[in-house]
Amino acid sequence: MAKRGRPITAIAAGEILYRVHAASNTSRFYGKRDGTWRWDDPAGKYGVLYVGLTQDGPFAETLLRRPNQKIVIWSEVEKRRFARFITTEPLRLADVHGKGLGWEGVTVAEVAADHDGKTYPGAYANTQGISAGIHAATDLDGIAYRSRLDPDQLCVALFDRADHKVELVAEGELIDRAWVDDMLESRGKYVVDP
Repeated sequence: MAKRGRPITAIAAGEILYRVHAASNTSRFYGKRDGTWRWDDPAGKYGVLYVGLTQDGPFAETLLRRPNQKIVIWSEVEKRRFARFITTEPLRLADVHGKGLGWEGVTVAEVAADHDGKTYPGAYANTQGISAGIHAATDLDGIAYRSRLDPDQLCVALFDRADHKVELVAEGELIDRAWVDDMLESRGKYVVDP
């Protein structure tokens, strides 16, 4: 019997990737400074750009961080913008969801734990260790994972070594209020004005 390799998500050239970013910041941000977020390098040697295959994933990961909270304050949404990237070359990503969890010896609960890296330093030690191991042991472009806040959404932690494989199409795009209303309503949430 042939040995199967690590599960990989392939994203073809010409695909759009979405990001939610602070209105005051550029969208092309590979955080290296403090290892705050889930797939960051704890040693700060490489950076990670967080994007999604749809707008829903990055929105959920950025603005729906408290699952039990039913409301989203519109002024918080107004502080964010959408950005779009297009893949100029195919991407190959380590699956750290589904069958890929077995490769890392973890459960979905361990990679989708409800943490806030700013409030609880070290909270992402496990996932950051997985990221560092994949980065060191493979030539993959990053990690494919499920949004912990909307597991239907596939998200991407893109390693900075693959930056040349994505091109910024647009940044600073306003987030449409009607889109937010629809997106939240389907999740049993709603937006309010401050």
